Amino acid sequence: MESTGEPTNRLEQEALLEHYVAQNDTEAATKLLYELIGNYAREKNFEKAEALHDRMYEVDPMALTEIVRARELIEAEKSETLDAEHLELWPELYYSLNTAEANALYYSMKPATFEAGDTIMAQGELKRRLYFILSGYIHALYKRGGTEHFFTTLSAGDLFGQASFFSLTVCTVTLKAQSRVKVNYLEKDVLKNWKTDVPALETKLADHCSKKDRIKKELEKENMERRADKRFALSGRLSFQLLDNSGKLMARKYKGHVADISAGGLSFLIKSNNVDSMRLLLGRQLRVGFEVSLKSGHVQKVSEIMTIIAIQPQVFDDFSIHVKFESPKNIQFIAEIDPEIPVQPE
Repeated sequence: MESTGEPTNRLEQEALLEHYVAQNDTEAATKLLYELIGNYAREKNFEKAEALHDRMYEVDPMALTEIVRARELIEAEKSETLDAEHLELWPELYYSLNTAEANALYYSMKPATFEAGDTIMAQGELKRRLYFILSGYIHALYKRGGTEHFFTTLSAGDLFGQASFFSLTVCTVTLKAQSRVKVNYLEKDVLKNWKTDVPALETKLADHCSKKDRIKKELEKENMERRADKRFALSGRLSFQLLDNSGKLMARKYKGHVADISAGGLSFLIKSNNVDSMRLLLGRQLRVGFEVSLKSGHVQKVSEIMTIIAIQPQVFDDFSIHVKFESPKNIQFIAEIDPEIPVQPE
């Protein structure tokens, strides 16, 4: 039987594609790529469809019509696979997203299951995940003075982990499973992946999380002030050295501008234009040294190991570093500091 010259299976099609590319026949290669992408997308083989879509850019970056249409085809097929029960738990969130954003959010999630009694997040730990509760019950607790205080129960449709996911801070409360709990979660690194294809998704998700932050609302309702120690404004400068993984001081000393102090810790400003480097400091230990003038006229030297518990970006490449004392200070000492005299570095 005489061959028609048409490829009879997927392998032959891909071999033909390579032939077109080798012959620099971009028009035929692009047409075949579009056909292959459609076939793989309809088969729900999105990994292969995405890989071929990337290949389109390599073969002919000016074939914008085909590139856009292929992307729309992939997203349309993806949207058909989104779990309806999942979507019904967060209707407002998904209603605010376009097709590409909804797909990116859904397909970026990973599943996890916790048993009753498991600690999902612990106050003070470094955990950069945003959780979406699918089923089960979770108790939210806040530790103060060595005692854990229960303040609310989370269930299906709730989210948690917003604070440490969207900003540089450790977990501010403890979450414990009270039954078998099923969740989907996002890793913080996914925010980088969204910046090119779905740049508005992070803002939309953060806005929804802010409106639906059950933990923050319940704490406010119960009038529980999590920052138990009163903070006193200070000015001046301090010095600090980071500790390496073995607990030894690193050689280089840095300077920072003091902002405030409390019995539990202090905050100071440093300047940096490298957000990724600042992100790596969260949870690290450092030795902070400074001298404060007391109202009695004496000078008190402070030189202690502290832990970075939050990093907040400010204007003009400034970052506010919040550190916790290993052992809380006596409130009497804080009250004796003369705020009119600037702090001096060690």
